Amino acid sequence: MAVRTRVHLVLVHGLFSSAKVWKAFERLLADDPELGDWLSVHPFQYDSPLVRLRPDRRVAETDDIADQFGTFLETELADAERIVIVTHSQGGLVVQRFLARKLWNGEGGDLRRIRHFTMFACPNTGSGFFLTVRKWLKVLWHNPQEQQLRPFDRAVTEAQRTVLSAVVHARAYSDQECPIPVRAYGGSADDVVPPVVARGVFPKGGVVTADHFSIVQPADRTCASYMAVRGALLEAAREDAPAAAPEPEVLTPRSPGDTDGRPVLPAPAAGEPDLAPFPPPPYPQREDGQVKGEERLALVAHLLSEQARRQVHVLAGLGGSGKSRLALEAADRAQRDGRRVWWVSMPELSLRMRMIARDLGAPSIMVERAWLLGTAMDLVWTLLNDCPDPWLLVFDNADPERLGPRGGQVSGGTGWLRRPQNARGTVLVTSRIRRQQTWGDGIRVHQVPLLNEKDGASMLLERTGGHGGTNEDARRLSRELGGLPLALRHAADVIKAVNESRISLDSDIRDFETFRSTVAARIDTTAGQDGPHLSELLGREIVEKSCGIALDLLGRREQGQPAALLKVFACLSIAPIPYRCLLAGQDLTRSPLFPGETPARTGAALAGLEEFGLVDAYEREGFAERDLAHVLTMHPVVHGVLREDGEVRERSADYYGLAVRMVLSATHLRNPDHPANWPLWASLAPHAMEVARACLLGDLKLADRTVRAEALELARLTARYLIATGLPGPAYDLVLPMVERCASFGFDVDDREILGLRHEQGRIHLDREQLAQAERVLEQVVRARTLILGENDADTLASRHKLARAINEQSGREGEAEVMLRSIVEAENEVRGREHYDTLVMRNTLARTMLALGSHAEAEAEARQILDISRRNHWPPSTPEILRARETLTHALLRQDRAHEAEQVIRAALRDASQPPDSNLVMRFRFTFVLVLLGIRGRTPEAVNQLKALVRDLDRVVASEHPLSVQARALLDKTLREMPT
Repeated sequence: MAVRTRVHLVLVHGLFSSAKVWKAFERLLADDPELGDWLSVHPFQYDSPLVRLRPDRRVAETDDIADQFGTFLETELADAERIVIVTHSQGGLVVQRFLARKLWNGEGGDLRRIRHFTMFACPNTGSGFFLTVRKWLKVLWHNPQEQQLRPFDRAVTEAQRTVLSAVVHARAYSDQECPIPVRAYGGSADDVVPPVVARGVFPKGGVVTADHFSIVQPADRTCASYMAVRGALLEAAREDAPAAAPEPEVLTPRSPGDTDGRPVLPAPAAGEPDLAPFPPPPYPQREDGQVKGEERLALVAHLLSEQARRQVHVLAGLGGSGKSRLALEAADRAQRDGRRVWWVSMPELSLRMRMIARDLGAPSIMVERAWLLGTAMDLVWTLLNDCPDPWLLVFDNADPERLGPRGGQVSGGTGWLRRPQNARGTVLVTSRIRRQQTWGDGIRVHQVPLLNEKDGASMLLERTGGHGGTNEDARRLSRELGGLPLALRHAADVIKAVNESRISLDSDIRDFETFRSTVAARIDTTAGQDGPHLSELLGREIVEKSCGIALDLLGRREQGQPAALLKVFACLSIAPIPYRCLLAGQDLTRSPLFPGETPARTGAALAGLEEFGLVDAYEREGFAERDLAHVLTMHPVVHGVLREDGEVRERSADYYGLAVRMVLSATHLRNPDHPANWPLWASLAPHAMEVARACLLGDLKLADRTVRAEALELARLTARYLIATGLPGPAYDLVLPMVERCASFGFDVDDREILGLRHEQGRIHLDREQLAQAERVLEQVVRARTLILGENDADTLASRHKLARAINEQSGREGEAEVMLRSIVEAENEVRGREHYDTLVMRNTLARTMLALGSHAEAEAEARQILDISRRNHWPPSTPEILRARETLTHALLRQDRAHEAEQVIRAALRDASQPPDSNLVMRFRFTFVLVLLGIRGRTPEAVNQLKALVRDLDRVVASEHPLSVQARALLDKTLREMPT
């Protein structure tokens, strides 16, 4: 093959490795007769020690290596015109970080000579293998390179998002994007970085027969990994160089960065809720040992078989029978087998399904509109059925009503739960509902078997570490507890804790036999009810009594504090509890439930709850705030038992009131509209919704009005978070019942606490473009708030502003809205001050109204004042309201025939936007940019190219009836008709 330009292959090794790993590749490439004349090979070496023993030297971080790699290309390959990059393991993350940092710095033009990028065994969603390594070496080992191989590291995710949007899916060559073919390959036998992790979200690549190390050590030229690299080299050699005059630039936003090229957190009231990676299943809960029972193991194997695909499987059984444990085992095996796995817990259903949509590649604008208009279920299932990879979707601890469509039955198959039409997909549900009729004929219901005496005894013996007695004693206890895994676990943990405790306990329980006799004395209905014959009621009673024994013993050791603390946690949701956040305040010490409480006593109580197996405590990956990473969970049966506890029911105001106050304290001064606070709100929202509903809509009938008022405030703040993050459905489901049933818990619809919820109800209608409903609700709220609080109270002004917006967005009513907005802004200047953020939001609404009414110069002046204040207060230029002010300024200039000035403003806004290129905000800015170009003489051809690209992108990400798509297509048709031929 005749090649005029030399191709340079750069090889980048992985963690704890060196350039020597490429020796096999180098030998085969040198001997390949078709490559030798025009190929140069350059191994890139960087320092990656397992541990650094010299205190005067540090281990380089991934960003350091990325910069080192950039220097290598600039110096060693300064004259290279065609570069192909091939990486192994962590080397792929290094190169992704290099590419992203170049693009963040506006240096996309420097990347045009890179013709291909291939990754082998790159931990694109993190390597779970290194979690185990770190567990054993955490005292001696702190390696920053290893930390970025952990699942869902933030820096890795940031870089990956940029590479996907601005490299893999790039449309043109510019400072902010550069199209480069990217391939990701995994090894079929790789247990360090399984194939599904290596493939990650990259659409092209594959799986080759190899393990983690042999994937880059091909034996000969027939090996798949060698052929993949060879193909990339030939492709790079054949292709023409990028045209000197690139295609017309299609503007896309640039990720914000500081002078080091590191992306920063989203600005206030900004951010993109869909950028967070999908969290892994709660694998730490599998640390209670291997799954027991041949029938149970056979069930797991069946769920992963080819015959089980394209079906919905329900694991049904008694509470405490181990349904979730079997689902976790199936999820772990599926992921190791290369499947994509999504684990959805019911308290976070809507959020998790939205994350699945983004994980499957749905553009932000498409996801946003689906959740806004109520078509989210159809969108997610369209994506799942089109997914090219094998996958497993798990709904844990499911309630059939929540999985069905609004007002419909789950058996209809039109809700969140549907039978896959994709032959590669499997759905798994865990639930206590066993009736086939409830689920529907097309769904397979599997009864989860309990443990027989032998397997139950094995579990007891292993978990107690030999402290409990003989095998026969264990068998008798297993029979007494009905083979319920949860009860067996409690028993084993109590026995082990009692034997290992250094404190003398006033208890006869020491072993299997004494525990059995204690249980038998408390339960007199077990005869003939063992194993599969256990009823739901009896199974619950067994768990309740075994749990009670643990609490009794623990209370003797810790003076009763652990039981009270566990009961407070039971007032929350079954979702993971970020206990450090909740216990950080003074609420516990002020509660009558915890006289004399100190941090030391609280810590001892938590340790005891974990030691006696009443909670599972573990650390989640992917949280910048360490207090959010540390969570505890309790079994749903234990959760339900404690909620029905006599003391909890009798002192409900104390228990539920403390739970409400702990969540309020944890979120104090953490504005739910501020994206920097969204990780905290995401962790606490399930608990906030659960405890608020229990206090207000449950059967507690709380006498303490203060607790009910606090629960209403918590519901209002949570609704604000849900609205801000694009989850109007859950927000509406939270707010509406409380408004409609407020009389049942002692409030009137015009009480200020209920008016707060009605304000959020109006906001939801406004966001859903239900303008008439929004106007009606907000008009009532304004009238009531004015009467109670006064016309110029901050809350009244907020409702007046939303009402003005609802009116302004109705055609022909802009004049009416302008009068209202001028009055509101004048009042805000006095109430909050001229430079308060909320004041500027209202001023921007007024400026847009001025535009609609033709007051272009006045709108320009208002927008410029907003921008001047934002610069004076050092607000990031990527703040959405600041971006909108720049959009307003652009339109004001354009309508005054100052298109050249308008171009500068909208270009800067596009580059500063932190939202994804496929977000509604950025798409709208691109449309505005086209309008500007059309206003400049001689720029119409450029505008047409930009508009064609925008229409093409909109067709890809939204339905044809989307308002912006309709506008863009109409403008394109009009412009083409009017262009001279």
